[in-house]
Amino acid sequence: MEIVLAIILFIFVVVATVFLVKTNRKNNAIPKKVEVPTVPASDCCGAHEICEADLEKLDDSIIEYFNDEELDIYKNIDENQYNDNQIDEFREVLYTLKVNEIQNWLLSIERRKIKLPTALLPEARMLIAEQ
Repeated sequence: MEIVLAIILFIFVVVATVFLVKTNRKNNAIPKKVEVPTVPASDCCGAHEICEADLEKLDDSIIEYFNDEELDIYKNIDENQYNDNQIDEFREVLYTLKVNEIQNWLLSIERRKIKLPTALLPEARMLIAEQ
């Protein structure tokens, strides 16, 4: 009788061990959520990503300056109307910014009704892509 109980206990331990090992493997095999990067629309200027980056930035009343108050004189001027000296003023500010500040700066000038000169848009995109 003792031998039968020992065999049943042994079989129980083996089955329980196999069950625990399989359960553990299934738990470890669960893939982690992979974040798929979204591709902006082909007509996107890059400034739209700024709004999505930080909910705090959605408040239009908050305008952050980047030591660029002199650009306020270009309010409501079309992006194709700037002369070379004016474009250089924007370029000087753009290249003095840290790479992680560029998107916030673009948002700042947009809220101030200042349009980035068309000639600087590819440069700004290139700098943002370097992040």
